Amino acid sequence: MRKIKYVPGISFKALLLLILIQQPAYAADYSNIISEDYLRSQFTFSAGDKLKYTECKKKSYPTCTYIWGAVHKKDEARLKAGVAPKGNKLQIVYAQARSKKDFERVLSSYKDAEKVEDLASGAVWSQKRRQLSLITEDNLIIHINIEDKTTADVKSKSKSIANEIINKL
Repeated sequence: MRKIKYVPGISFKALLLLILIQQPAYAADYSNIISEDYLRSQFTFSAGDKLKYTECKKKSYPTCTYIWGAVHKKDEARLKAGVAPKGNKLQIVYAQARSKKDFERVLSSYKDAEKVEDLASGAVWSQKRRQLSLITEDNLIIHINIEDKTTADVKSKSKSIANEIINKL
């Protein structure tokens, strides 16, 4: 049994809350789920467009960002400044929940949540956010956000990407 040491200034309730929301000691690696070939098969890359930026790292939660488009002279300066280049973007956030109730809590902030059938354990689409949010059987919450002017049906594209992710988990 683990002993909990008292820390002056922290109440027992606060300590208990910290223990309950503590992230796992290891973080899953999601960087190999979406490849450049897959992105090119899902989105329109015009002549000269390149995948300019790919980053999967833990911010608040593991987040993968993919940016593509025409190379711009300011791209390199933006990258050196620690800012992503401009272009079309796919962003995927992975958050491990403890239970399905966590997903319900996330959805309570959606004003326009539209249930999506036959996808994972549960899924909703937000037109306002242009975002698909879902929860898997293992309580992994995934948010898929697309910013691409050439994609007419962002909801369908998001569902396709969700299925790709689920198949590779």
